[in-house]
Amino acid sequence: MGNERYNYGFKIVAILLQMVFIIVIIVVFSLMVNLYGRSMPGFYDIGNHSFFHSSGYASKVAEEAKALTIYLQLKENLKRSKAGDDRLKQYKLRFDNGDVNFYYWYTKGDGIYTNMPKQYKNKEEAEAYAKKLGSYFCYDDASITFTGNIKRMDKTLDLNILRLFRQNSLGGGIVLAVDTSLPNADEFAEAKKIYETYIPWVEWGLFAAILAFMCFILCMIYLTLAAGRHGEDEEIRLHRIDYLPTELHVLAFFTYVTGLIAFCTKLGGKDWGISSVLVLTGTLVFLTDAVFLTLYLSTVRKLKADIFTSCSLTSFAMRTLKAGMRKKDVVKRVIIVFFGCIALELFFAWEAFVRDRFWAMMGMLILFAYPAVHFLQQAIQRKKIIEGIREIGGGKLDYKLDESEFDGDYRELAKEVNGIGDGLLNAVEESLKNERLKTELVTNVSHDIKTPLTSIINYVSLIKMEGVWNANVENYVGILEKKSQRLKQLTEDLVEVSKITSGAIMLDMQPINMVELIYQTGGEFNEIFEDVGLTVVTRLPKDPVMILADGSRLWRVVQNLYNNVAKYAMKNTRVFVELKENDGNAEFTIKDISAQGIHKSAQDLSERFVRGDESRGTEGSGLGLSIARHLTNLMGGEFEIRLDGDLFIVSITFAVINP
Repeated sequence: MGNERYNYGFKIVAILLQMVFIIVIIVVFSLMVNLYGRSMPGFYDIGNHSFFHSSGYASKVAEEAKALTIYLQLKENLKRSKAGDDRLKQYKLRFDNGDVNFYYWYTKGDGIYTNMPKQYKNKEEAEAYAKKLGSYFCYDDASITFTGNIKRMDKTLDLNILRLFRQNSLGGGIVLAVDTSLPNADEFAEAKKIYETYIPWVEWGLFAAILAFMCFILCMIYLTLAAGRHGEDEEIRLHRIDYLPTELHVLAFFTYVTGLIAFCTKLGGKDWGISSVLVLTGTLVFLTDAVFLTLYLSTVRKLKADIFTSCSLTSFAMRTLKAGMRKKDVVKRVIIVFFGCIALELFFAWEAFVRDRFWAMMGMLILFAYPAVHFLQQAIQRKKIIEGIREIGGGKLDYKLDESEFDGDYRELAKEVNGIGDGLLNAVEESLKNERLKTELVTNVSHDIKTPLTSIINYVSLIKMEGVWNANVENYVGILEKKSQRLKQLTEDLVEVSKITSGAIMLDMQPINMVELIYQTGGEFNEIFEDVGLTVVTRLPKDPVMILADGSRLWRVVQNLYNNVAKYAMKNTRVFVELKENDGNAEFTIKDISAQGIHKSAQDLSERFVRGDESRGTEGSGLGLSIARHLTNLMGGEFEIRLDGDLFIVSITFAVINP
């Protein structure tokens, strides 16, 4: 959905407005600086409409007092040069022509100098007359005190006044006064006229400048948000200027600023009128704002499009250098970097200690800091890669390293580690998929076999009930019954294995007395063991050993272990059955001597369809130990097979619980 706030019309209006506002700000600022430079209204005069309380008036009095000080010193100097006589005449016309608003009275010893209408004999009379004029300033050298009603004059006139009494030990004083009615047309009258003319404009200009500055900021915020966007979509649109290297933008801006400063410096020596200053300032501000805005908005668009660093000569040079370095092996890269740093360090050392260059000292410090920062970055990246390898090695195969956090060879290494994780994940998923397919195939085939097998078993039972008189037929029926029952057991084992491996069985965990369970199971197999000549040596605790398990599933585990002994143990040997309690665990162990040589590993013997009897001369299916292992693990126990030559040892371990 388009955003109409960023269409071209609004952008053009914002650009024009910000130009107007910045021109207003600069013009007002230039006007105030110009007036302040001419000792007209200053920044302290905002809100003050009285000329005689303004900083311009104080500056004018200070200027006159300074000139008066020189005039009085020339009067006292009896040995004057021709140039001194000329200056004395100029100052006499300035202060003693009778057509002034500035009055003085000065005494030093017996001499009195004044331009007041009367020759007052003492300082008190002169001061009384000065007070009548309205604005005055007095200094008494005997008491070293300043009095008067001209603001800030005690700080402005201190040095100028004290020059008159520097080597005087006769006392004396000076009285300065300005007739506030300004009856004569001198510099004070002209300054008052200018002040009263411009102070309202200064106040309104300052208000306009503050308002314009706030509006300028709002316009710049809008232009920053709108840069690169249009009402049609949210895509960042770039212009041709945006594809120029960033360094060219910076160079163009500094070139313009340098030229502008040079131009202003050249024109600064001329005396410009206020109107001329305003026109010239407005023109220069308009041009400067156009250049600045063009480069600024281009920079904003680059930042939004994330090409600010990539679209630069420095970035291009770095990419080219990195690409060239990647083509070299690690050893060559290290050698190049090492000797490059040594060369730079020597160069900086020469410039810093021989030529006393400050920037070279900074370069040395930066170059010293570079290895520390570089090795710290490498250590951090190395740590992240090790953590990633540990995560993948711990089974979290979908763990991914963020390649953007790495540089150089470590980025390649991170990419390869991610590739290893992907490969392992794909292999595991493929293996799990194949395992599921096998399980589904076994389950489906077992179910398909079970239905006709049930029919075969039922029909064998019916044939036996008919009473077969032929001895051979009766033998055949017996074999058929035996084999069908074996096939039924195999089918049931296959279905059970599928359920166990797929987790589709429910466990009823209850406290079980392991000793009692082993006694019951052993009793069921005593006759079977006697038939094959096996002697069982049982070692069980007298006290109950309680564990938490599913009774029927645990009985199936122990039954399978006994069945395994009955099928594969060597005849006329002993079988050791033992239950012991160690460190809070109950460990049940069966040991027997295998009738056939065992050529499988202990791990392989607990897998499905794996039998120690490779000739398959016995009736085993290879599922008993697999079922026992999976059931034990599901109930939280541990299943272990150990081999010592032909000695076959199976143990299951469960945690003991309190009865």
